[in-house]
Amino acid sequence: MSLLKKYLPFFKANMMSMFIYRGTIWLWVMVDVFQFVMMIFLWKSVYQYHDTIQGFTFNEMILYFLLVNLFFLFTQVDTLFQMSEEIKEGRMSLYLVKPISYRIRIAFENFGRVIGGFILVAPIVLITGIVLTFLYGMVWSISWDQILMSMLFLPFLFLLMHEFYFLFGTFVIYTANEFGLAIFLNVIIQTSSGQLIPLAFYPSWLLNIITHLPFKYITYPPLILLEKISISDAFYSLGLLIVWVLIFMVFNHFIFKASLKKMVVFGG
Repeated sequence: MSLLKKYLPFFKANMMSMFIYRGTIWLWVMVDVFQFVMMIFLWKSVYQYHDTIQGFTFNEMILYFLLVNLFFLFTQVDTLFQMSEEIKEGRMSLYLVKPISYRIRIAFENFGRVIGGFILVAPIVLITGIVLTFLYGMVWSISWDQILMSMLFLPFLFLLMHEFYFLFGTFVIYTANEFGLAIFLNVIIQTSSGQLIPLAFYPSWLLNIITHLPFKYITYPPLILLEKISISDAFYSLGLLIVWVLIFMVFNHFIFKASLKKMVVFGG
C-alpha cells in the first residue's frame, strides 16, 4: 500500500493528461481508422481469389488488425523519449535525489498514459468492430478463458516494453541522442511482433530468428482471441514472457546503477 500511495499520483496525473489533450489523441485515432479502412480494401483484393491464406480467413485478418491496434496501445511507452528529455534538461538529477525510485516513477507515469489512451481508444475500436460485424457478417466466438488469458498478457507486455526502452534510455547518458535509435527500435518491434503483417506470413528462416525474440508475444492477445493459439500454449508463452521481463529488470538494475556514474547533467 505504501508503494501505491507514493507512486499513484504519478499514475493519475499522466492518465488525466491524456484526457486534457484528448483532441490530439482522437485526431491520431482518426488517422489510424483511415489507415485501417484502406487496409481493409487492400486485404479484400488479396483475398479475392482465396478463402484462406496462411490459416487466416478475410474476416479473421480484419479482426486481427483491429485487435492488434487496440492491444498495441499497451506497448506504446514513452520511456526512451522521457529519459532522454530528463537527461538533456538536467531533470533526472532532481528525481534521483528524491525518496522515490526513478525506474518505478517512470513506469507508473507511462502506465497512466497507456490506460488513459486505452480508455479513449477502446470505444472507437468497439464501434468499428460492430460496424464490421454487420458489414461482413462476422461471427464472434470468444470464450471467457480466451478473454482472461489475453488480458493476463497485457500488464507484462507493458513491463516488457518499458524495461526494453529503459535499457536504451540509459544509453542516452552516453550518447545524448535518441532519435535515430528510437526509429530503429520501433521498426524492429513492429516487424518482429506481427503488427504490420501476421508472423505466419513470414518465411521460415526469418521466423527462426523472431522466435528467439520477446516481441512476438505482443500479438499473442489477438491471436488467443482468434483461437490461433491454444490456452495451454498461451500459459506456457506467458511464463516465458514473465521470464523475459525479469531478465530485463535485473539487467536494467545493474546497467542503470553503473551508468549514473557517467552521467553529465545538461542544464537543470
